[in-house]
Amino acid sequence: MQFMKKLTAAARRHIRSYSFYMKLSTVCLIFVLSNAQLLLAHTGKAQGIETDRITLELRSESLKTVLRKIEKLSGYPITYPVEQVERYNTISLDKGNRTVSKTLEIVLNGTGLHFKQQHAAIVIFPERKTPPAKSLVTTLPLDTAILVKGRITDDAGTPLPGVAVAVKGTTKGATSGEDGSFTLSVSSPDDRLVCSLIGYAPKELAARQFNGGNIMLIAESKKLDEVVVIGYGTKSVRETTGAISKVSGDKLSNEPLSAFTQAMAGKTAGVQVNMNGGTLGDPTAIQIRGINSITSSAQPLIVIDGVAQIANDNLNGLRTGAGTRFDPLAMLNPNDIESIQILKDAGSAVIYGSRASNGVILVTTKKGKRGSVKVMIDSKTGWSQAAKKPKELDAINYMMIQNEKASNKYGLNSPNAVIAKESDTDGDGQPDNTDWISLLYGTGIMYDNSISFSGGADKLSVYGSARYLSQEGIVKPNKITMGQARLNLDFTPKPWFKSGISLAYTRTKNVGVLTDGYVQGVNISGWQAPANVSPYNPNGPRGYNLTTGTGGGYLGLGNNITAINGASIMSQSGGYFNMIAMTDLTRNLNTAQDLRANIYGEIRPIKDLSFTSKLGIQYLANLEDQFTPNVIGFWGVPYNGLVTYLNSNWNQWVWQNYATYDKTIANMHKVSVVAGAEYQYNKMQWYQAGAVNFADPFYDAIVNGAFTNIQPGQTSIYDQTHGDLNSSSLMSYFGRASYAYSSKYLLELSFRADAFSAFGINNQWGYFPSVSAGWEVTQEKFMESVKWLSYLKLRGSYGQVGNSRIRNPYASQTLYTGSAYGMLNGFNILQVGNAGLKWESSKKLDIGFDATLLHKFNIVADYFNNNIDNMILSAPVLSTVGVPNNSVYTNIGNMRNRGIELTLSTTPVARKNFTWNTALNVSRIWNKVLSLVSSNNNADIIQGNSVASVGKPLGTFYLVRWAGVNPENGNPRWFAKDGSIKEYHFGQTGSALWTDDKGNPVAPMSVSTDAVYSNKSGLPTWFGGWDNTFTYKQFDLGINIIFSGGNYVYNGTKATMLSNNVQNNFDEILKRWTTPGQQTDVPKVYLQDNQGNTASDRFLEKADFLRVRTISLGYTFDKSLLGRIGFDRIRIYGQVFNAFLLTGYTGLDPDVNTATRANTSNTSTANNIQIGIDALSTPQPRTFTVGLNVSF
Repeated sequence: MQFMKKLTAAARRHIRSYSFYMKLSTVCLIFVLSNAQLLLAHTGKAQGIETDRITLELRSESLKTVLRKIEKLSGYPITYPVEQVERYNTISLDKGNRTVSKTLEIVLNGTGLHFKQQHAAIVIFPERKTPPAKSLVTTLPLDTAILVKGRITDDAGTPLPGVAVAVKGTTKGATSGEDGSFTLSVSSPDDRLVCSLIGYAPKELAARQFNGGNIMLIAESKKLDEVVVIGYGTKSVRETTGAISKVSGDKLSNEPLSAFTQAMAGKTAGVQVNMNGGTLGDPTAIQIRGINSITSSAQPLIVIDGVAQIANDNLNGLRTGAGTRFDPLAMLNPNDIESIQILKDAGSAVIYGSRASNGVILVTTKKGKRGSVKVMIDSKTGWSQAAKKPKELDAINYMMIQNEKASNKYGLNSPNAVIAKESDTDGDGQPDNTDWISLLYGTGIMYDNSISFSGGADKLSVYGSARYLSQEGIVKPNKITMGQARLNLDFTPKPWFKSGISLAYTRTKNVGVLTDGYVQGVNISGWQAPANVSPYNPNGPRGYNLTTGTGGGYLGLGNNITAINGASIMSQSGGYFNMIAMTDLTRNLNTAQDLRANIYGEIRPIKDLSFTSKLGIQYLANLEDQFTPNVIGFWGVPYNGLVTYLNSNWNQWVWQNYATYDKTIANMHKVSVVAGAEYQYNKMQWYQAGAVNFADPFYDAIVNGAFTNIQPGQTSIYDQTHGDLNSSSLMSYFGRASYAYSSKYLLELSFRADAFSAFGINNQWGYFPSVSAGWEVTQEKFMESVKWLSYLKLRGSYGQVGNSRIRNPYASQTLYTGSAYGMLNGFNILQVGNAGLKWESSKKLDIGFDATLLHKFNIVADYFNNNIDNMILSAPVLSTVGVPNNSVYTNIGNMRNRGIELTLSTTPVARKNFTWNTALNVSRIWNKVLSLVSSNNNADIIQGNSVASVGKPLGTFYLVRWAGVNPENGNPRWFAKDGSIKEYHFGQTGSALWTDDKGNPVAPMSVSTDAVYSNKSGLPTWFGGWDNTFTYKQFDLGINIIFSGGNYVYNGTKATMLSNNVQNNFDEILKRWTTPGQQTDVPKVYLQDNQGNTASDRFLEKADFLRVRTISLGYTFDKSLLGRIGFDRIRIYGQVFNAFLLTGYTGLDPDVNTATRANTSNTSTANNIQIGIDALSTPQPRTFTVGLNVSF
């Protein structure tokens, strides 16, 4: 049995001045620059084609081939006039290392062609000897051609060189010069001229339409040739047939959050992110197209640089991980992320087979870019406060309410009617009036400094980074201190071989704080502590208001009454914890480390074939260190001080080997095939040690001779030694074959076979196929007349994927545990296995389209239908057969998620000095449980007030209906299942305790007899995000909005904080019934009787909300000024995170999810049923940030 220790953080807060962080950045900068010099020795100070160098040798090759080689070696896309380029076929060049500019100068010598770098591309254009001309049509005699002259610009009026101007249906054409002008002869004013340039929407006009104005090309708002990462490869957007969303790394790194997954909220359709609360490092619940399991994990597979992340959502294990929690994804530096791709359908995700049911998130970190050497510095500081704090009673109202509770129970004139009295525990001569909320929640300061460098030469590219983060939470003393470093190297020593290595290391110290779920937590003892006593007492232990003696160590209650007639009236044994003493004196740390290393090699034996081998390892370690001194109750006083260490280690290695064949035939037929194998091994081990009964309060660590390990008053050793280990392995074979005809008709087949050790011997292999197809309709001739539709691709996919993330790695096996029979040691059955246990499977259908309207409005729409079956549930067995827990893990049960996704992006305004980019995504999901355990008559699976019930959405609330407060006497009422009234009478007994609305006795209200299905679920049915970026000259303004709704939240916080126990309450209790005829929803108060707060739909509230998530304003200094001082970019900015929240929810925040805590606790019984529960959740922070970005 795992030892459970008292859990609250120790502060020992020390101030770090800002100058320290600047010194750290300076040291990192010197290190980076010294490494950059090594690159510069090969590449020079690379800023463009004038300094970037390539090595090239030519032997009588065509100019077209030469340009392709230069494009490949330099990394610069090259556009050129085809007709002129194809004239030259005998170009030779001695081998040498030259700048790109010099190489082009040599190969174009004598051709009449010139070149120019335009942004990140190279444009080749013919020499122009005539001055620029306005667009016009000159009509010559009938027996001669018509000469058309014009000038092509972008929408800001900037000339565009290298634009291909072709006469449609002929081989005639021209290319615009450096000033954007061109001249072309046509045979008729009705000839159609097509102007095209990579990155811009093509434009088609009749020759007669050239009426004196410039021809303007609009930049393509949809980058069809943009590359997206897929499993074991890449593809262009145009070639994809699956449902894939992409989010750029800068959209994630801009937000002041612990983990990049938290920043994904609202960024893309179909992905919903729920934050557990406002505590730093708390894990995040990510749902891709809904929750896709009832008892197994619903978290997606995270793949970082091609290697799967260790499948663990919470590193902490003390209190089964449900106390303080820490997300390992918080140790991935968001500044290192280039982009993430979300694979949502079977067509894109099936290549990951048994792990893809919940979707796949592919994270690609940054790499060095050939042709550029840059150093980037990002420094920011910020401060956070609770966006909304609980409103509680002050001392005067606290005493009034507590005494009213007592007087309603004992009588107004009873000597027991006054239980709360003025106290002066801090000795300042004034009655105590403590605002516990202000003491517990404060302003958290953040310093975040990152430095990175990126560069590349002919055969080497490198990216490196370092980061130091110091971030305080809003709950004292919560704080994360983190150091991170990364180095990504890629090199190509031979044209047929390339290799690379990636190394990343993070070390994190998390000062945790216990918040919800335990009486020692801030959100229980801290919120419920009496307002008429102080946390301090100059005569108390170490200056705190703490009780002493046996059973002491709790908050002293001053003159308040704690017992009546010898019986305690306190709801907690010993009373409440003094949370100020807890945060100052106890220690609750975890120190986590994350080491990742990937190495790969790729061989190209022939032009279109490559073989890749990749080995990836990840090592996670976490040391939990908790200490309770001998003046704190529960664990401290009875044990004369207690220390507990829990050390956990996770090891994973992954070895991938695959071949890729890409071939384009006759510029029409493109074939791509991937086939390979993957092997993965995971091992987890933890062990725990502790010490009690210290010789002196000075000691707070396990030091030989400093403790006895015998609890005072006992004779036996108090043994905290525990441990466990488990391992699993995965063996896989996979393949993918795709075919594209003229980039118009697309077909892809994928397959994966997985064998996983966690499943039964009869079903360890699973097989996962998919098929997907696409049709680019706008390439058809019959679409030529549809001018308003610039691009349309229809696509669809169908396939089967699995979910192997079961919580018990040995669920299929029969397990034994040590057991004693009398004086004999032996073994006893712990779990009965199931040799037939296998994957949960999901059959996914996706139908969608991608479209661009008027070259401006981009639309992505999808319909999906996910049928999840073979869900792993505990099937009951007869209790007489002796099976532990009377159940066996079985594949049984079925659930469905259907939905629609829509994304719209556009640039509504694009002017020379002002642009507005906007993107809106909306998702609608319908969830239904289709079957459960048939042998148990498909009976509901109940967790708290939520159920999994056939025919209803997962997490449907099963509650008694609230009928309000009787205005005549203040008693609470509920509806019985048949609709009649059941009224509870405070202080009555027997048949008078429960009556109907006419005073007739009735059976007591209970969930088993009176609860009904509410047809309301904690699952949101619609959600989305709206992102806006405005730029005006050097200013930029970003506004990001997220929204969600269609679900309900059970406000368990309100139910707890309106309690009739002796405790502080929310100020809503001031609305309680006091006078006959009063209309209110809060019953009269009555000491120690909480029947009025019984779970019912009284506390069920709509959770719809709209959150202005970020507002940012930045200024980028003019490049002409920066060039003089040697900088590429300097930007200063400010940001507000969680700026506004619009909601009708009366709690602190509707975006809560108790299932997050369940999913991330380290128990085999966690589930996804109890969702939409606000159970004393920590407030969300509002963060203000100012920062500086510099690159040179």
